[in-house]
Amino acid sequence: MVSVERENAYQLREYLHHKVIMSAHADPFKCTFMYFLGLSKDGVPAFDFATLSLYQRCAIAGLGVLEETVPSKDISRLLGQAAKIDSTPRPWVSDMFGVMAVKWLAGQMNDSRITREFENWISGFLSQQIGGDHLNLFEKDIAAYIRSGESADYDSACVPLFLHYKTIRRIDDHRSRMALIGSFMGEFRAQAQRDASAALLCLMIYVFDQVNQDVAVVPPKGWSLDDLLEFLEHIPVGLKRWTWEDSGRTRGAEPVKWPVENEYHVQNLLYVLLGPIFKDIADEVNLQPVGQKNPRIDLYLPSLHTVIEVKYRKDTKKSFPALIGEIAEDASLYRADTKYKDARIVSFLWDYTRATQEHAKFKEGVMKIDGIDGCIVVSAPSTMDDRPQG
Repeated sequence: MVSVERENAYQLREYLHHKVIMSAHADPFKCTFMYFLGLSKDGVPAFDFATLSLYQRCAIAGLGVLEETVPSKDISRLLGQAAKIDSTPRPWVSDMFGVMAVKWLAGQMNDSRITREFENWISGFLSQQIGGDHLNLFEKDIAAYIRSGESADYDSACVPLFLHYKTIRRIDDHRSRMALIGSFMGEFRAQAQRDASAALLCLMIYVFDQVNQDVAVVPPKGWSLDDLLEFLEHIPVGLKRWTWEDSGRTRGAEPVKWPVENEYHVQNLLYVLLGPIFKDIADEVNLQPVGQKNPRIDLYLPSLHTVIEVKYRKDTKKSFPALIGEIAEDASLYRADTKYKDARIVSFLWDYTRATQEHAKFKEGVMKIDGIDGCIVVSAPSTMDDRPQG
């Protein structure tokens, strides 16, 4: 094995990707696995599916990315084969990635008979492999998933993150996922000094790419919750140039006014301001129902695991105590969803009435609500003077 120094994780990623390409190009399953994980830009190299072994055909079909299928009778034929022939292990006995794909194929059939056949098939070799010394840490975790599915426990960070990003077994608790991501980066860097299989390196590269989409959008730019709050606090500086004309600015032009008349206008404004910075921003995120309630998040920044709850005070009929009550209710509904129970929540109020004398007390009240991490109040520009002030 050649020792490779790769301090930069992105350089290491490119090195490992090149290594995989060189190793996988002649293996139909490995090439298809790369394509399945989005690591092959040129698609899957042409190969004669019909000439492959029954096991290879079932494993490749289980990835679900090619048009080729395997009849259920052939799947049953594979699942009826013993793990050894004359004391010689069959190819799948130590190939956890291929067996995982066969598990997916069996699941796709939606046939209880084939499910039972698969369980019986893996009972002939899987437990022995998990308890032995032939599999590495990651392969044992894959084997645990094959055997136990949703109830499996894992010793690596890579495998549960892979299952999460493939939406097979979601990790909705943000802190748990962040802890796994921290452990995964150590596992990833360790591959520079190891001679891992092409399939495992594919898994590592895929998870690395997904992790960077998940958490690396903003932190490299130095943003934190405090930075976000400071940015939102300074929105009034930009509003000084908000378009609100009494007369056209050019000859013959009609005057233009940009009204902000309701909550979703404010939500759209924040999206415009934050979207270029937080490329992972999401809006109108539906949460788990709470009884007859169907809560929905206005704006969510995954890279900061932060919810922005937007409120709009149209006139004096909407009292500040009522707004505080709404924010408290919204916060409790967010906490009821396991994915957002530990998210930070920022309340953003657009006050059309410009009742600035009430803002300090309002913010004090909101910040006493359990789980609220920030409260921003922005008054409509004073040029918007077609409505009475409160």
